[in-house]
Amino acid sequence: MHPLQRYMQTRYEFGGRGPDAYDCYGLVRAVRAEIFGLPWMPHYRFAGDDDKRAMTAAARHANRSLSPCEPRAGAIAEVWHGRLCTHVAVVVELNGRLAVLETGKATGPRWDYLPDFEARNLRVLYYH
Repeated sequence: MHPLQRYMQTRYEFGGRGPDAYDCYGLVRAVRAEIFGLPWMPHYRFAGDDDKRAMTAAARHANRSLSPCEPRAGAIAEVWHGRLCTHVAVVVELNGRLAVLETGKATGPRWDYLPDFEARNLRVLYYH
């Protein structure tokens, strides 16, 4: 079984930090630590899909300890609409190509190749 498959078997839950349910940030947080061996990021349980201002504050806070980068495995893909961070996903490699793993209230966990993810979103910034 591919290491990312277990995340595909979870469900979306506001404030979810695993192992059975995640919100978008919780999924990013878990995959970066568990798959890529990066340090655990703060919980930010207050920041979820329903509160874009809180999500933006969490993104700005987290970005202070991260560096902007080109898309690469393990990077955070932040979706911005104007001044608001509205969603986060994690960049992974699937079938030799960059993709994002994400979860949402309407979709649950899913992955999409990077060009398709970028085409669906106005502005995507990457941090590692």
